[in-house]
Amino acid sequence: MASMTVKPAQASAEAGAPIDVEYQLTAIAGAAPLPGNLWVFVHMVDDSGMLLWTDDHALPSVPSAAPVSYRRTMFVPRLPYIGRVRVEAGLFTKTDGARVPLAGTDRGGHAYDVASFQMQPASNAVFVSFGDGWHGAERDAGEAAHEGRWSKGDARLSLRNPRRDVVLWLELDQPVAAVGPQALELRVGSDLLATVQVVPGARRIERVPLTASRLGASQTVDLDLHVQPTFVPASTAGIATQDTRELGVRVFNVYVGQ
Repeated sequence: MASMTVKPAQASAEAGAPIDVEYQLTAIAGAAPLPGNLWVFVHMVDDSGMLLWTDDHALPSVPSAAPVSYRRTMFVPRLPYIGRVRVEAGLFTKTDGARVPLAGTDRGGHAYDVASFQMQPASNAVFVSFGDGWHGAERDAGEAAHEGRWSKGDARLSLRNPRRDVVLWLELDQPVAAVGPQALELRVGSDLLATVQVVPGARRIERVPLTASRLGASQTVDLDLHVQPTFVPASTAGIATQDTRELGVRVFNVYVGQ
């Protein structure tokens, strides 16, 4: 058996914004060792217990003599909800989905009440819009609060010039192993801001610093994304589909802030 602590880095977060969360699992002396292949389920619920969104993920390692501590970033979905968000979490084995008993306040089904934070409405202080080069938004049936959209080889994001140093946050992935690694370039005009290597697999969050001097003096900033290689699902080995779109990377969240 083990105990779990979860600490959001902020007491509140606005819809659409990222929030860092610190996790620690500590083995209890004398208890039976935990099984391998463990995942952490993380459920954000309102005060009535209704599920708002999830952030399930693989446990980096199983705690033994030393605790396992790590930090993750998740995005708060743009939901029509304002108020306290309770975080319920626990462990389960990936092989059969069986949940693992932990020390703590069990809300039922080995889901433990571990933290809370306030969800605030989106301020839209620096609103980012999707311009040319994007396919329509697609929602995962298993994650109703999350949606993503595929880029083409060239795509554009536009935002009101913040006229200060900020950070661009991108949550993205490319799940098709046959495509191989990709290079994602971000530019303002001819100025190359960053090159991101996108490896097929799980979602990742990229932080790209944007200095005021590189954003220029115009009212609106156009961020151009260039992805190589792109792929067409219908022509890619191992994908049974008639989808003939040109696809680059899949973007779930974009946020500009500190």
